[in-house]
Amino acid sequence: ALSIYGDHSDVMLVRGTGLAMVSSFNVQEAHDMAVITQVATLNSRVPFLHFMDGFRTSHEISKIQLVSDEQLKELMPWEKVEEHRQRALSPLHPSQRGTAQAPDVFMQLVESSNKHYQ
Repeated sequence: ALSIYGDHSDVMLVRGTGLAMVSSFNVQEAHDMAVITQVATLNSRVPFLHFMDGFRTSHEISKIQLVSDEQLKELMPWEKVEEHRQRALSPLHPSQRGTAQAPDVFMQLVESSNKHYQ
């Protein structure tokens, strides 16, 4: 169930998944941290969860300093963006990542790697 009271229970549920977590307190921080976490996740290959109080950031009236397109172009590690795109799933270059096997096939695989059978 979705809570509108800003308790962040939904965020706390994913703490053990390996995500890096970043919280923003106001609109300016939300804007700045969006840029920071995008660059950080591309450089580290660690996914980031950026969360904030949605009610506060959507209802607060305040002036912020935007990061310009030119600044974004300078900050963005474009070679990492291309590497990320190359790792994406695509029917043009299919790949298999992790498999699920039934017990009979799994044991055949285990035994085939057994030194005594080679």
